[in-house]
Amino acid sequence: MKVQKIFAVLICSVFVASFILNAQESTKDKDGKTVFLEAKCNTCHSISSFEIEAKNKSANNKAPDLSKVEIKYEKDFLKKYLHKEESINDKKHPVVFKGTDDELGILLDFILSLKAQEKPQQPQQGNEQK
Repeated sequence: MKVQKIFAVLICSVFVASFILNAQESTKDKDGKTVFLEAKCNTCHSISSFEIEAKNKSANNKAPDLSKVEIKYEKDFLKKYLHKEESINDKKHPVVFKGTDDELGILLDFILSLKAQEKPQQPQQGNEQK
């Protein structure tokens, strides 16, 4: 009887370990765009540089196109913001991120990679060099 209990615990342990490893492997293969779409961030936000349109087309939707905003915050702050632990302009993010910590990291790396690159300065009229 004792051997059966040990065997049952061993089988359960193998199953749990396998489940955890599979979950980690599935996250490893995801990119930021995939996490963005799976988390349904595109319900409110668009990323025009990746041809992602917001599903909410209402005039009341004030969520910015993330490829057109200057992101002024660090990754750790944004993690807290998406978990409603921090505020921007005295407002919490309307929706709590429900994915894993790994997925949140992938998402934030993707969003931070969208930082607006400085556009090359155009010569002003009359100041063009010949």
